[in-house]
Amino acid sequence: MILESDLLVIGGGLAGLVAGTIATESGASTILLRKGQSATAFSSGAIDIIGYLPDAAESISDPLEGLTAIAGLYPLHPYGVVGYGDDVAPEEVVDAIIGRVRDTVVWLKNHLQGTIASVMGDFNTNIYPITILGTTKPTCLVQETMNPGDVNKHEESVLLFAGITGYPDFNPSAAAKTYLEDRMALGQPPHKIGHCMTQLMPFRKCFNISSIEIARHLDHAGSIETLAKQLEPHVKQIGATHVAIPPVLGFRHALKNKRELEKSIGAEVFELLGFPPSIPGLRLQRALEEVYTKAGGKMLVGHEATSYTKTGQKIKTVVARSPRREISIDTKAVVLATGKYIGGGIAGDEKGLRETVFDIMTVTADYHSAKDILPSKATNRLEISPMGQQLQWCGLSIDPQFRPIREDGLEWADNVFAAGAVLAGYNYSVEKSGLGVALTSGYSAAKSAIKCIKGGGEN
Repeated sequence: MILESDLLVIGGGLAGLVAGTIATESGASTILLRKGQSATAFSSGAIDIIGYLPDAAESISDPLEGLTAIAGLYPLHPYGVVGYGDDVAPEEVVDAIIGRVRDTVVWLKNHLQGTIASVMGDFNTNIYPITILGTTKPTCLVQETMNPGDVNKHEESVLLFAGITGYPDFNPSAAAKTYLEDRMALGQPPHKIGHCMTQLMPFRKCFNISSIEIARHLDHAGSIETLAKQLEPHVKQIGATHVAIPPVLGFRHALKNKRELEKSIGAEVFELLGFPPSIPGLRLQRALEEVYTKAGGKMLVGHEATSYTKTGQKIKTVVARSPRREISIDTKAVVLATGKYIGGGIAGDEKGLRETVFDIMTVTADYHSAKDILPSKATNRLEISPMGQQLQWCGLSIDPQFRPIREDGLEWADNVFAAGAVLAGYNYSVEKSGLGVALTSGYSAAKSAIKCIKGGGEN
């Protein structure tokens, strides 16, 4: 089978879906390949922009502060690359970076509005949602179901951590203790925190219950009423103004379930940030896919790019295989958004690190070739530092148009652009910047790809 498209996106996470949606909305025909579940589906569902600088212990109060610092200290960071476009003067670099990231945040908020993963938050400040461990983390946007409201702003706030019997991923007692100790150390509310257990029996099961089973159960009629009846006496007992529950409020009706629960118990309810598999992460993945397909994009799930045809400096055809068929896709441009190790975009073996689709050069944090970096030598405990595991910095080096480059510094192909975790120069686990970089780089790669398509390859 032979297909044709203006743009081929390889990778179905946030970066690929954003790139595909922008290209489709610009009038380009788009095909997206996704071989399996993306890393976005395993994320917390919160959109981090920048929480920490790579070598800093203190969190950043707002994205503007972090992006300004990156522009000066880390010009090859994916955020930094945004500021070096052909039409950006040296004195405008910081403004260009901030403007692009701000645009992507607004774009995402607008496109997720009304979906199962609608988000809230402000680009001008970081917020600190609570995790299921009782800790907090800096982020920019959270899903509306995860909004903690004013729990840490009013002296009279009382917070109740509510667990579920048989759900092993959340210990409300430990989370309550950790969070209370943190608030006491800061001298900030809430000063009264409690915990309780409830019992749900999805599919008549009361032990080793997964978050997916609970979420599906709470999407069924009557389940929220059952949970509310169990929570209500605990809320009244301690006078709780807010109730924190694990991120399991449902796939399709999470926001509706949150509001019904609040009405029934008379307290604000919010989901905590959790471990993978994350229900909010799955909601975000499904919402982005819906946005992409509604825009007119085509998606091939279960297809993996296996080979390609390159003529001169252009990719002409990419071959994709599924268990049952092989497809040749003729395309004018490609966005490579295959992720890093989780997504399989970068692989490591006894021969070193390599990019798995086109075999483009990978680099280290110092932008030396990573082809001889052995994972077994770079994952021992002596390699761990405050800047994080060095393997997380490795990936593709790109030019200002987000085209991967070769060892000689020239672009690998005129019509190939890269976005997301496959990029080098940042460590999302240290910086708390993963989905923010995916969002911004996907947006930027799409804009460059559109110029390439419309200009016949010139950028």
